[in-house]
Amino acid sequence: MNNEATPSTSRNHSIKHVTHSHDVVIVRAIPGGDDVLVDVELCYDTSDPFAIKACFLRDTPNQITWLFSRELLTAGMAAPVGEGDVRISPSADSPEMVQIDLNTPDGAAHFTACAEDFTDFLDCSQAMVPSGHEDLWIDFDFELHRHVFD
Repeated sequence: MNNEATPSTSRNHSIKHVTHSHDVVIVRAIPGGDDVLVDVELCYDTSDPFAIKACFLRDTPNQITWLFSRELLTAGMAAPVGEGDVRISPSADSPEMVQIDLNTPDGAAHFTACAEDFTDFLDCSQAMVPSGHEDLWIDFDFELHRHVFD
């Protein structure tokens, strides 16, 4: 993890954003078949401090990227959360595991992962940007200008 991150303020336009990634292997449950191991890269970027990016099957022609909130993953480690496309909960089968359900109009995928892997990743993201301080990393003037003139 790079510790040279600098939060943004409206007067500070010399933002040094950093990214942290963490590789994990999760298990995809295949109904009526054998479970499949899936490589996933979790990324946290201070330029989008509320979000986590998960790249499934990275570096393959079938790479799939999901973006969801860090708060959702954090809360899902302790209790079932999510009402939309992403739902996260502790595993009913094992307290050391977490369940992730991803839903699209084309289908659904159900994954189980080691909770410790996600806890380690979240700890790194919290060291970079503590919860409640995400807004310090957003250059609101830049974002407003970018959206108004794009």
